[in-house]
Amino acid sequence: MKMHIVPSSTTNNLKMHTKVHALISTKDYSLIEVGLVTGRTHQIRVHLSSINHPLMGDKKYGDFEWNKQIKKEFHLNSQLLHAYSLSFVNPIGSMKYMKGKTITCQVPQKFKEIQEKYFK
Repeated sequence: MKMHIVPSSTTNNLKMHTKVHALISTKDYSLIEVGLVTGRTHQIRVHLSSINHPLMGDKKYGDFEWNKQIKKEFHLNSQLLHAYSLSFVNPIGSMKYMKGKTITCQVPQKFKEIQEKYFK
């Protein structure tokens, strides 16, 4: 199923809140940091695609031709999306023990290679 943005007046809609901060921008590309306030399915992908800024490698909501070029050049078979930090503010249920904890992860090498090419 493909998700899409609808007007807030739509009956039974689900609200999404995404914070986007550009870290580096060029004429055609941006390296961004995204903070999720809500946690909806495909939230980052849908929001960025809805403003004509699809994720690199996103086969569902992205730019088919651009993704084909990126796949050929970098052998990218997924979205160029990396969760470098996850913070647990108020977890529920079996995740309560994670309250106040943050998990971090280094940026993958392929991400670094693509960043080097597009943001020299």
